Amino acid sequence: MCQTHSKLIDADDSAYSVATLLQWKRDAEARSNALLNKKSFTEKEVYKAVDAGAVTMLQRWVNQSGDPLNTPIVEIMKGYESNLNDLDPRFVIEVNKVGNTYTHVIQAAQNDVNINLVLQNLDQIDGFWSARQAFVEEGKELLIPAKHFELRGSKLFDAIRQTTGWSQGVLSIGRVKKSIAANLYLRTEKGQEVFIESFTCHYTSGTVCTVFEGTALEGFISVKALCSHEGESHKFDLKFNVEAWKGKNLLELPRFSRLLKAAKLMAEGRLVFEFEVGSDSAAFDSTVSAGTENFHELLQWIIFYLDVARKIAERCHEPILLKEVDFDYDLYVEMKKYAKLFPGPINTHRTPGVLCEGSFDYYEGCTLDSFGVNGFPNSVKLLQQGHVLIKLLGTSIRAPRIESFYTNTNTMFFSDIEDRSKPRLEIHTTPATDIMIQIHSEDAWVVLDEQEEPLQPTVTD
Repeated sequence: MCQTHSKLIDADDSAYSVATLLQWKRDAEARSNALLNKKSFTEKEVYKAVDAGAVTMLQRWVNQSGDPLNTPIVEIMKGYESNLNDLDPRFVIEVNKVGNTYTHVIQAAQNDVNINLVLQNLDQIDGFWSARQAFVEEGKELLIPAKHFELRGSKLFDAIRQTTGWSQGVLSIGRVKKSIAANLYLRTEKGQEVFIESFTCHYTSGTVCTVFEGTALEGFISVKALCSHEGESHKFDLKFNVEAWKGKNLLELPRFSRLLKAAKLMAEGRLVFEFEVGSDSAAFDSTVSAGTENFHELLQWIIFYLDVARKIAERCHEPILLKEVDFDYDLYVEMKKYAKLFPGPINTHRTPGVLCEGSFDYYEGCTLDSFGVNGFPNSVKLLQQGHVLIKLLGTSIRAPRIESFYTNTNTMFFSDIEDRSKPRLEIHTTPATDIMIQIHSEDAWVVLDEQEEPLQPTVTD
């Protein structure tokens, strides 16, 4: 122990207890045992290694599970990175550390850089030969696990292998992906077009075909087109994925107004993707995609469903997020009933018949004549008894009640011979009856907490 610290510990008023000193001793012995047969280094040596670029010492530090010296990570990483760059000036290296993971980004510093790639036991990789064929013919990315390849001819890769262990690495081989502009729109048979969105797409070329891939509307619609270089055949795959919009506010879905406009024409039209390659363009439409009719019908229904859901979300005081991708047809029908009432009351008619019926208590002296000729109103208001609970894409919402007004009705009173003490009445609609249906003005759309239990079923008759 140094002279300064020994005086602090041996002093009469020392703040260090015997238990603390014994624990320090045990920690020091454990640290020493762990470093047996290893060259120890001090903090000064670490900083010297940073300046001098001693890779072996830095490798030892990187692989240590503990850091008793509290060596500054920034200086160490800079030194390690500088050291690697010095090993082979043909490359530029950037080292990043996230948690316990180190990433080495290596780029060629010269136009002409050669290094030997040694592949081994490739037949042990599942699906390798089909993946290799896709790489050659389509330019598709080919992945090779670390145990099946070596990079030789540079001290740089030897040093990285020693430092990181290399075992979890994957070699990715692929042709250069080039970005191009793409447009998505809908076109009808009559030539009417609805533009939806411009987005960035990528393409790669192989010996047989060129592959275009991209996603529009923030991942909602994806496209993959394979074009034969001979012009003999092409393949076009089109998909939509509502999961890409999970967590988004229903009122902030990307380009939804344009998508809705296109959906209204989807029964008589088709989606078109146009790729701009230089001064030329290549267009593909969904009619050549497998299962076109089912694709359009399902996509159209999903868009209409989201449109009705958005109309309800507009009337809630809290944001409605797309938490669950659950599209229920019965709930869709129920929501459409409310959506029709949002602009205002609906006036309609119905076939004459019994509207409602019930019984009332008889009391002594009560006769039908006592009601008088004008004693029965010829209009009736019916108010929905309970609230409908809507589970809207993961959010529980209590809907307002619906009320209906009936005019020009007839009221009939009668009693059963066997039970004259229970008079009954029936209210009938007539050919002259007018009906007005509207949302009860005193009710609101209420977003419920997750802890609240539904009081009504999701859909009521």
